Amino acid sequence: MGKSNSTKRGLISLFLVIIFFSSQNIFSQEQNDKRVVNSSIDNTVRTLASEGFEGRAPQTKGDTLTAIFVSNFFQSNGIKPLLKDYFQEVSYKDRVKNAINKDSANTLTYSRNVIGIIEGSDKNLKNEYIIIGAHMDHLGMGGRMSGSRIDSLAVHYGADDNASGVALMLDLAKKFINKPSKRSLIFIAFAGEEKGLVGSKGFVNNLPFDKNLINAMFNFDMVGNLKNNSITAGGSKTSSTSEELIMKHAQKHNLKPSLSPNGHGPSDHSSFYAKNIPVFYFTTGADDTYHTPRDNADRINYKGIELLSNFTYDLIKDIANNKDRLVFQEAGSATQETGRASFKITLGIMPDVTGSTENGLKADVVIKDRPAYKAGLQNGDIIIEIDSVKVKDINDYMKCLASLKADSITKVKVIRGSEVKEFEVKL
Repeated sequence: MGKSNSTKRGLISLFLVIIFFSSQNIFSQEQNDKRVVNSSIDNTVRTLASEGFEGRAPQTKGDTLTAIFVSNFFQSNGIKPLLKDYFQEVSYKDRVKNAINKDSANTLTYSRNVIGIIEGSDKNLKNEYIIIGAHMDHLGMGGRMSGSRIDSLAVHYGADDNASGVALMLDLAKKFINKPSKRSLIFIAFAGEEKGLVGSKGFVNNLPFDKNLINAMFNFDMVGNLKNNSITAGGSKTSSTSEELIMKHAQKHNLKPSLSPNGHGPSDHSSFYAKNIPVFYFTTGADDTYHTPRDNADRINYKGIELLSNFTYDLIKDIANNKDRLVFQEAGSATQETGRASFKITLGIMPDVTGSTENGLKADVVIKDRPAYKAGLQNGDIIIEIDSVKVKDINDYMKCLASLKADSITKVKVIRGSEVKEFEVKL
């Protein structure tokens, strides 16, 4: 018979304590220069994406430092824990460790969500909730099967992915603590998003209240590359009024949203959409630094994050203070695969994972000197077929990638402007 849950939790707590004390020199230094509780967007990103946080992979020193950073922020700003403390333990089977060491196939990797709540001001509406979240994990040092796009080991700082989202979330928390909304707001730094939405699934499957009390979920993932005031807003059709609300407040802040109706996608909002909860997913998209060590704090558009924070503050405030609830509506399957995947064979593009294009997958970035680039594909091409198999979204694309073989030629059909073009891509 296995260990009891209480024994397991005790062992995990002991493990976290050991990790914590092993990192005290770094953490104490950051407390002394006040970066740990500094609410500025710039300092939050630069702290989480610093060398000492080592890429924030689950069950590492950097993971623990990040959890402490967020919980200290909550505590220092008067944001209460939702549960008995700020931490909710989550676990998963790590396919990387299991692949390397077959004897550890049943070994779990542990991390924790960090959760705070600002209680609503209305005596009735305070018993309803809006979730505001961003994943705090990244790829650590990269390496085999980590999701990294390079072969060598190096710190993957994850400034855009997703220190930027955490910084935006914390900035919103500080705004709302000064003037609480009528509904209660729950702020969550999710663990293990890169490992398959581990933290968000762990939360929605173990709610401390009825799921029907959640009015909406906001997810910020990779919001550090705002260009030309253009953003992608996912989940815009998951309630009957979401699209209208997004456009209303975007116009006020001079933002140009690309609306994606679907509620599913490769980020934490999918876990909530699967429970029939309206979702809002905001991202500024990927570039060629995605999942590489070049995703560092010096490349972030900090003013852009501030603009998005002001925009979403007004949007959330509108929903949180409205006497009427959002009315959920289905917008895309809630059962599509949402975990991250890595493939031995790729075309060499950065796909638009937000679903902003109907009936196809846009290549946000065609990476220089990779197969798609050599074949003639360009940034913005919309892939509609791979080897005569229809590609409607990121899930179809990933299924096609899984079937590709090295040293073969695959036919890729795209829409470019008003034309349909076909390319032979040598893999």
